[in-house]
Amino acid sequence: MRSGCACASGQAVALEAEWVSLVGLMKLRSQHATAVLVALVAGLWLCVPLLAGELAAFDPAMPPGTSCQVAIEKVHPTQFAVGYWEVKQRAANIARHGPERLEIYEEEHVALLVVGPGGEPYLIDGHHLCLAMLRAGRGKTVEARVVANWRDLAVTEFWSKMRASNYVYPYDNQGRGPLEVEKLPKKVTGLTDDPYRSLAWEVRNRGGFQKTTVSFAEFQWANFFRKRIEIGPKGKDFEKAVKVALKISHSPEAKNLPGYTPKAGTPRTPE
Repeated sequence: MRSGCACASGQAVALEAEWVSLVGLMKLRSQHATAVLVALVAGLWLCVPLLAGELAAFDPAMPPGTSCQVAIEKVHPTQFAVGYWEVKQRAANIARHGPERLEIYEEEHVALLVVGPGGEPYLIDGHHLCLAMLRAGRGKTVEARVVANWRDLAVTEFWSKMRASNYVYPYDNQGRGPLEVEKLPKKVTGLTDDPYRSLAWEVRNRGGFQKTTVSFAEFQWANFFRKRIEIGPKGKDFEKAVKVALKISHSPEAKNLPGYTPKAGTPRTPE
């Protein structure tokens, strides 16, 4: 009798151990599933817009490499001037695009941002693009990509890193500077006109020099032309200046400028 009881007791203990093990396994799997669910929910702000074919709105917490839609009126310029003639030409081009072509255009022309103190978005590339979109009346936001997130830096340290990274161009519409960054316009609509910046853009379009990744390359060319060419007040004066600029852009004195080529390149379609 005792032998039978001991056997039954042993089986009961074994069954209880298996049950505890099974319950523990189920809890472990449940915890794992919960962790996965939490991770999915946490990433929803990124996943849902992408699945819907749209980009998330700009968020100060976005890490470098994140793409987003940002309100043009919210971005802070990192330069003092643009070429109004270039803005006008690009706006006319954008205005001709239908919805599908405009979507492709926006994907091909992405503004670049640095998140600064207080989570403010600073525009380091795409000033002409933003103004052209506004002028064309084709939206109040642009597609952008976050290059760096320095929102936790003190203001002085932030601008120190901006200068070191060549993310700011502190010269006015006549090439004078460097100026204090505190004087930079607060919005892109406050950017002034530098006709020589437009001249550089048009010369590049016509094969005067090649497109390059060098920061503010067109401003370097603008200053080169500024010292050598006069742009008159009439509309036809700009075309005359372009012809002169095309000739000297291939001269030996321009060889140290970014994108320099000794011979005329292939004209490109304006952006």
